Amino acid sequence: MMAGSHVALGVAAWLVAAPHLGLPAAAPACLGLAILGSLLPDIDHPKSWLGKRLRPLSSTVAAALGHRGVTHSAAAVAACAWALSHGGAPRWVVDPLAVGYLSHLAADMLTPSGLRLAWPLRQTWALPLCKSGSPFEPLVVALLLYWAGSGTLVPPLLQEVWNQSGMAQLVPPHDGGIHHAKMSKRSQ
Repeated sequence: MMAGSHVALGVAAWLVAAPHLGLPAAAPACLGLAILGSLLPDIDHPKSWLGKRLRPLSSTVAAALGHRGVTHSAAAVAACAWALSHGGAPRWVVDPLAVGYLSHLAADMLTPSGLRLAWPLRQTWALPLCKSGSPFEPLVVALLLYWAGSGTLVPPLLQEVWNQSGMAQLVPPHDGGIHHAKMSKRSQ
């Protein structure tokens, strides 16, 4: 996905995850770190938004490891999990970085290129909903943002409209979501 999509999804992931991690969702420093985390995996691509700004480093990483290599693998996920539980940095730094990073990997799995989760093996895993940069990408991102926001940012009145419309049954629930609200008499 493109940088703007990663930023939007990284922020959304942080807004959903922060309350579960006991950290302030809207703290500017945490939001900034989630954004940085959402761009960080593409340090292996010199033409990415972050890669252009860190050109010597991104060129070196790309030459040594290739794009969507180790930075987009289960090893990276394990590093994020380790950082969440054992890192020396404070949680308000580590958690938003890790959530943003993981959101990037989840978003890239939605492209045909997918991820090489078992890097260095060549096999990829993907749920190819859209190509990076395609006109369909903003729609996929908008739907994901809607899903994320429906459980954390929607006022109670809109929650009731959501439940009564029957749409709540079509979208997979997540913790803290509006899907746990009482069903209307019509849908029982």
